[in-house]
Amino acid sequence: MNRLQYLFKPGSVAVVGASDVEDKYGHKVLRNIVEGGFQGRIYPVNPNADTVLGLKAYPRVAAIPERVDLAFIIIPARLVADAVKEAVDAGARSLVIITAGFGETGEEGRKTEAAIRDYCKAANVPAVGPNCMGICSFPVQLAATMERLRSEPGHVSFISQSGTYGITTLNYGLRTGVAFNSFISSGNEAVTRFTEYLEYLGEDPDTSVIMGYIESLRDGDRFVRIAREVSRKKPIVVMKFGRTRKGSVAASSHTGALAGSHSVYRAAFRQSGVIEVTRTHDLLNVAMALSMQPPLRGRRIGIAGASGGFAVAATDVLEELDLEVPTFSPELQTYIRTEAGTMPYASVQNPIDLAADLRPAPLLRCADIVLQQDNIDGAVVALPARPFPPGENTIREIERMQRESGKPVVICYYAHPDGVGTIQSMTQQIPVYKSPEEVGEVFRALHQYGDFLARQSWSHATDS
Repeated sequence: MNRLQYLFKPGSVAVVGASDVEDKYGHKVLRNIVEGGFQGRIYPVNPNADTVLGLKAYPRVAAIPERVDLAFIIIPARLVADAVKEAVDAGARSLVIITAGFGETGEEGRKTEAAIRDYCKAANVPAVGPNCMGICSFPVQLAATMERLRSEPGHVSFISQSGTYGITTLNYGLRTGVAFNSFISSGNEAVTRFTEYLEYLGEDPDTSVIMGYIESLRDGDRFVRIAREVSRKKPIVVMKFGRTRKGSVAASSHTGALAGSHSVYRAAFRQSGVIEVTRTHDLLNVAMALSMQPPLRGRRIGIAGASGGFAVAATDVLEELDLEVPTFSPELQTYIRTEAGTMPYASVQNPIDLAADLRPAPLLRCADIVLQQDNIDGAVVALPARPFPPGENTIREIERMQRESGKPVVICYYAHPDGVGTIQSMTQQIPVYKSPEEVGEVFRALHQYGDFLARQSWSHATDS
């Protein structure tokens, strides 16, 4: 069994620094573990308390009546090294060190962090952190962070080298419909690094997409090798911070690691099939699309909607991203008009502009015909402002045509402030976005991943 299994699927957890004092981190983490409904056994560790949050407390990890799978350490930095040693000696199979004040603070902090690393590595014990916000594993209902997070288990796993930004992004994603499987705030990565989490999640059957927030990588060659292997099985989408000189300096002071030239990272991502985005909402949008839709196997996109303005805007965005919006033949245009029953003044050349025709039937029939064409590799369906919310049958029909065509399909809705969330709650199969720009970035990523898989297949075929 992979030793990281105890981090993600623990049967028992200890919280060193557990407290009944509400403003202490040890209280917040323990409370969230308890209230989140963790399925395993929970052991507060506090030498000055008999109980914490109504649970029996233990003076040290060694006093717990079993060998714990996972120990959280949330105590002052000066005490952490001894607590790590004590937990490892007591048989803890993995650690999460939430406490900050190590490599990011200067030479003394780096020395302490090195001592923690050496002790854990000698014992072959994986450790998250230090200087992190915790972890979540939603399949076992473990939300061990300082923020209250809840999610039905999904298939997107998120590795973040930033704690607060990572938690904020996770929380935002949960509210917009991204279904997460696990979250790791990796912190300073004194012991276990980004690449090791990536390798584990690459083999995890519950993870279909891996999201990453990267500030620096200390093992670039290994990352490229592992990322390429993982990308052949499932997509990886990352946001690299520290892309500018000033940002690179800020990233270095954040975790104490050298950020490095972004051109080097960009080349490494390209070589290994990793999809890079530069905006937080694109990170979430692309992860959602990759978790719901197949890769784009070509560049040709069909557009169907009721707005001429949207049709033009979407076409511009897609073409600017080196995708194509092919014009339909006169024969196909005639067929679409007849079969879909469009208004005489509608434009059906691709993009299809139904000219403010709000009837669902013509839009759905147009989209269905578009997806049946051999010269179309994916489609965007722009739903009109009314009716809102759209009918249940409209959503089910879009799901059906995507399923039958096997091509990626997205919905765009931009006419109501709460529209995207409302429509996304109606489907777990089709991603919903609020602008042509979001749609364009998603299709760019779907094409990038499809192109990577095609090149890998070609390379494999020529090698054999």
